[in-house]
Amino acid sequence: MALQTRPLLTRKFENAEDFIPPPRSVLVTGNSPEERSKYSSDWISKFVDVSLWSIEEQTQSHIRLAGNTQEIQLRSEKQLAAFWADAGRRTLLIDITGLAHHVWAPLLRAALATGRQVKVIYTEPFDYTFSKAPTEGEIFDLSERITGIAPLPGFTSLAEEDEDRICFIPLLGFEGTRFAYVLEEVQPPGGKIVPIIGMPGFRPEYPFHSFQGNTLPLRQTAAWKNVRFAIANCPFSLLYALEDVASDYPLDLLKIAPIGTKPHALGAVLFALTTRRRVELVYDHPVRKATRTSGKNRLLVYHVSALFFSTAA
Repeated sequence: MALQTRPLLTRKFENAEDFIPPPRSVLVTGNSPEERSKYSSDWISKFVDVSLWSIEEQTQSHIRLAGNTQEIQLRSEKQLAAFWADAGRRTLLIDITGLAHHVWAPLLRAALATGRQVKVIYTEPFDYTFSKAPTEGEIFDLSERITGIAPLPGFTSLAEEDEDRICFIPLLGFEGTRFAYVLEEVQPPGGKIVPIIGMPGFRPEYPFHSFQGNTLPLRQTAAWKNVRFAIANCPFSLLYALEDVASDYPLDLLKIAPIGTKPHALGAVLFALTTRRRVELVYDHPVRKATRTSGKNRLLVYHVSALFFSTAA
């Protein structure tokens, strides 16, 4: 897919409920305990000619819509294509706020393959939950456990190469324990670890929390010397940062670990779909705590299909 830049790729709404989906659109959402992923009845009452598809069940292998018994297999291109075919000629909206990475990534890939206008929605939390017993790698109480390294559906792992031909790019959030885990699993060459931190963050203090939470692995690998920055809530800023890293390491396989913000993970997926470089997405599949965030803040709409098509039908 050829990469094209387009203006107005992002729209921001300071109040999430100020966003009204356009008529003749399908809006896919996730059923999550987090307040920021929920749609109030008053909000929904403002929608005009919008089909709301709520994903009630998310497993490692399949999803199921509310009120529907059919399971859609996440590794089946045929079933994902049929999922979007049911949307007809409508604009496709994917709210990734309440969806796990292994769910929204293959849905997005299949949506873009339709040639339709595709937009991604994300709502920031008002706050994250601090840990009651914070450690150097766990300032916030975000994850219950890590399931393990496995490829995202539709983004197959590549064959192992000479370790000197790998550039490892962890997209860092607050959880240093996840960074340390992925480092142990990937074991990248020390001089080719290029972390990217969200700057500016959702809040001014968040980049400092990212440095604090990841201090130990950054120090042990000396990767702090290579840290780069991309706007925390902007997938396109992250995509362009990855392009810069790719140009600095032209001969290497790029292994990207999307363990930071969800907009950064979206940027990593968009990069994997647009670049001609060999890219592997390395994901640890954490089990998230239901109380990890509170409230809702800004809502952002990303016009992702504008990267791929000069016009969107």
